[in-house]
Amino acid sequence: MAMARSCSILVGMLGVLACGPESSDETRFDPGKHLRLVEAVDLDPHPNVTSVKLRAAPASVEILPGIETDVLAYSGSLPGPLIRAKRGDRIRIEFENGMSLPTTVHWHGMRVPNDMDGVPHHGPLLVQPGAGFVYEFDALDASLFWYHPHHYSLETIGAGLYGPLLVEDPDEPELGDEVVLVLSDISLDQNGALYRHPNDRETVAAGRDGNVVLVNGRMKPRLEALSGRRQRWRIVNSARSRYFRLSLPGHTFIQIGSDHGRIESPIEVAEPLMVPGERLDLLVEPRGEPGTTLELRALPVARGNSLPQSELITLLEMEFVGVGSSPPLPDLTRPLAPIDATGATVVEIGLTMGERDGVVEMGINGIPYGQSEPLHARVGETQVLRVMSESGFSHPFHLHGFVFQELDANGVPVRPLKLKDTIEVPPLSVVDLAVTYDNRPGIWMFHCHILDHAEAGMMGELVVSP
Repeated sequence: MAMARSCSILVGMLGVLACGPESSDETRFDPGKHLRLVEAVDLDPHPNVTSVKLRAAPASVEILPGIETDVLAYSGSLPGPLIRAKRGDRIRIEFENGMSLPTTVHWHGMRVPNDMDGVPHHGPLLVQPGAGFVYEFDALDASLFWYHPHHYSLETIGAGLYGPLLVEDPDEPELGDEVVLVLSDISLDQNGALYRHPNDRETVAAGRDGNVVLVNGRMKPRLEALSGRRQRWRIVNSARSRYFRLSLPGHTFIQIGSDHGRIESPIEVAEPLMVPGERLDLLVEPRGEPGTTLELRALPVARGNSLPQSELITLLEMEFVGVGSSPPLPDLTRPLAPIDATGATVVEIGLTMGERDGVVEMGINGIPYGQSEPLHARVGETQVLRVMSESGFSHPFHLHGFVFQELDANGVPVRPLKLKDTIEVPPLSVVDLAVTYDNRPGIWMFHCHILDHAEAGMMGELVVSP
């Protein structure tokens, strides 16, 4: 976390900072103490190994005030415990399945070996009830990732099985008081019990937005702030289908990172959009009189031409508890190399929706998962994935195992450069993504991260050969 300093001025994107009383370098401010996540305990004393235990099982948690809800949870918490590691660590997860359903754990966004990706369709990765599995891999990238099942995903993520994994950069300076925010939602009935959506055409097409929106497992929690003191928000959208367009009235954000760590250079954003599965790394300098509050809101979003906008929602309440200041930011540029897509093979991926015998059928290039042939690539090859939304709906496209860069209309990577694994494909539009396959051969998944759409067939396989 950033240390409190005397009044300073930062000229540039963050403007002029508020002046506050002097405070010692030892003083630390925790803005997130009212929405703190449970943290996994590292069981290995070695400084370069992170070893934790994780158990998926039924649990009872309070979501609505005074009401216990039966959910599925990792290690008894909603969301699952925050796993912390640093870049270069060996991560070891001893996983136990305490549920009545077989399951896996997928490490969303992490560049792991193929047999650690948690996809049950290939290899002995399906963990049966009462059994366990040890996931072990290296933390190659510093960023916020998350974990969730990749079997019965729609049902189990909707019931509470998701959690954050933060890989920190040991060489990175402190940029602000840091808060990890896990955005999600859940469907509850009037008695606080999990609500089962009808599996009809409208539900499958629209996706299952929960009627209760959560931040770190809480409804409208409180986040403390010192006026003029910078905060760093590491955010993940772990909802089944909900998009979040963030707004803090009177403020803009400085985006410094995306799915795979810091972006090439910071950009100012007023209302950043997060699709399911996506992560953001934002700096914000709250400004307000002590004793006042400010709401972080999710603005209405229309995900399809035939879908109504989502409602305006208060995500959390920021409470100003004093006045502080922030030191000038260091140079936040990151030397990223653009992917050279000259001469690369273009692979068309059409995200398609149809209907068969009264049932919604989705697919890749018109063919639902399970009936389609896989795509092919080789280690070291660069391809351009031409992802097309061929319907009036927006789709968050997610590629397992690898990172891509979005290309502009001229086939050049969009600046500032970002390393991504999840991206929005707007209705009736085309997004070109350049990807180079590093030395991790295997069968990898790609799919829409609206979980209803993936379950209805909008999912495919990519075979990367040595």
